[in-house]
Amino acid sequence: MEDLTKHQLILLVLLVTFVTSIATGIITFTLLSEAPVEVTQNINRVVERTIEKVVPTEVGEPKVVTTTVVVNEEDRILEAITKNEKSIVRLKTLGADGSEIVSGFGLVVADNVVVSDVRAYNKTSSYNIVFYDGKIFPVDKVFIAEADRLVFLKVDTAQNDDQKYTFYPVTFGNSNSLKIGQSIIAISGKDSNAASIGRVFQMKFAEDKKTVLNIFSDIKISKARFGSPIINLTGEVVGLEAPIGEFDTEYSYTPVNTVKSSITDALAELSK
Repeated sequence: MEDLTKHQLILLVLLVTFVTSIATGIITFTLLSEAPVEVTQNINRVVERTIEKVVPTEVGEPKVVTTTVVVNEEDRILEAITKNEKSIVRLKTLGADGSEIVSGFGLVVADNVVVSDVRAYNKTSSYNIVFYDGKIFPVDKVFIAEADRLVFLKVDTAQNDDQKYTFYPVTFGNSNSLKIGQSIIAISGKDSNAASIGRVFQMKFAEDKKTVLNIFSDIKISKARFGSPIINLTGEVVGLEAPIGEFDTEYSYTPVNTVKSSITDALAELSK
C-alpha cells in the first residue's frame, strides 16, 4: 500500500466501492426473495400509495379554470365618471348683477394649468378656478389658442394653506379612433357634476379621411356648458364642448386631438 501512487489509491477506492455495491444488491435481493409474503406486500403498498400521491402533481397537466366576469355598460359608465371627477374644474366670475356665476368647465392638463372653451373666458373679467374638493384658486396667467378656440389658464396656488396642492391631469384618448355608435358620456352641471349618456352618430373628417374634425352626438350641447368634456367608457376624454367654426352645432363637440395639439405651446407660454 505504501508503494501505491495517489492515482492508484483513487482507483483502488473506486473498485472497492463498486464491488461493495454489487455485493449489497445481491444480498438485498436474496433477503427479499426469502422474506415472508406479508413483508413484500407491505413494501409494494407503500410504493404504490406514494406514486398515487406524487405522480399527479409531478407529471399531471395543470387545469386552466376560466371565469367569466360580466361587466355591464352601467358599471363602465360609473367607473369612467369616477375616474375623471378630480380632473374637472369650474370657472367662476362675477355676472352683470355682481353675483358669482359659472362661466364654463375646464380640465386639468398639467400642474397648475387647465383648459376650457374660449367662450368661457372674457379678458375684461377676473376668474377663479373651483376644483373637485372645493379648493378655489385665482387665475394667474392666460394663453389663448385662437385657431382652436381654446383658453389655457394657469392658477395661482401661492396662497394655498397646504404645502403643495395635488393636481390630477386628465387622461386624453384618441379622438381619431372613435367609431360610429360608440357610447360617450358628457359631464356638465352648475354646482355639481351631471352626466348625459349618448352615442357618436356621425363624424366630420379631414381630407385624409382619418383625422376627425368634429364629433356629432345625440347629446345636445344645450345640456352642457362651455368646456364640458365628453368621455368614453374607459374614462378617457375624447372631446370638448367648444366651437369649430361652421361645424359648431347643438350636437357637435371638438375632438380631443385638437386640444392635445395646443397643449405644448400653451405650457411653454404659461411657464415664461
